[in-house]
Amino acid sequence: MTRPDLSIVIPFLNEERVLPLLRERLENLANRPPNWELVFVSDGSTDGSLDLVETWARSDPSVKLVVLARNFGHQNAVSAGLAYASGNCVGIMDADLQDEPEVLLQMYELLLREKVDIVYAVRSSRQETKIKQFFYFLFYRLYCFLADSPVQADSGDFCVMSRRALELLLSLPEKLRFVRGLRAWLGLPAKPYSISRPARAAGNPQYSVRKLIKLAFSGLTSFSTRPLRLGLVCGSLLCLGALIAALVYVGLALFTNTHVAAPGFSTLVIILLFSNGLIFFYLGILGEYIGQTFMEVKARPAYIVQRTVNLESLEDDHEQR
Repeated sequence: MTRPDLSIVIPFLNEERVLPLLRERLENLANRPPNWELVFVSDGSTDGSLDLVETWARSDPSVKLVVLARNFGHQNAVSAGLAYASGNCVGIMDADLQDEPEVLLQMYELLLREKVDIVYAVRSSRQETKIKQFFYFLFYRLYCFLADSPVQADSGDFCVMSRRALELLLSLPEKLRFVRGLRAWLGLPAKPYSISRPARAAGNPQYSVRKLIKLAFSGLTSFSTRPLRLGLVCGSLLCLGALIAALVYVGLALFTNTHVAAPGFSTLVIILLFSNGLIFFYLGILGEYIGQTFMEVKARPAYIVQRTVNLESLEDDHEQR
């Protein structure tokens, strides 16, 4: 079977309001590849969005649909779509039109022209609230500082990859997937592509603050062991401070007539709260790593596919991966 020139993976969750707009944009794209496929992945949608995509797929064989058994999370939905994508090049974009299909085609053309394996979008600006912008800024700077492999700040899942990059990405054994981190870890030739990310075309964001925090912790703990060293550094500094203070008090007692009064109950409480807080903070970091290890050791699949549309001929190949 001839591979499509480009596969575009589009995960969605309850995007009934925005999917008609997305369909219009995709069907009216200029200079799109003559042979392409759109791989939609329903991540447990409960509104009418699944029916919209399924109706579209029934009338257009280039539109594929993967229906997951329940909500497995955005990163796992992306991974499911990548597993079913059959194109020579593969793009990833969100369904809310914050990732614009016109920009994806520009990245696709850049990938072919520059003969690189990955072209990824870097967000120079965002149409988000000031608070969200601040936390995005904080996360990416912290992530870049802690990551053991090189990463690009303000880069998301929005990208285009070669078939080689896709196959290598799919070969990685992690069940807890942080796609943009795994993509950077590959170390293949890549080009950034600066974009200004627009606001959602319609509807409400499906990524809650809780989900964003969970994704942030997953990214930070999946690609760095530096947070584990924080306990050693802080513990060493506290012990050093305690030793210096003890030596000072012993020196004052032995070599001077100065009598140091007790600093008071409030000072003792502050020190205890600080040291105990530091201990629990480090235990929380340690718990994140233990939790990641626990989930990986169980080796459950990252997602379960309930059914597919226009992908029946690919199911056997998918099961063999």
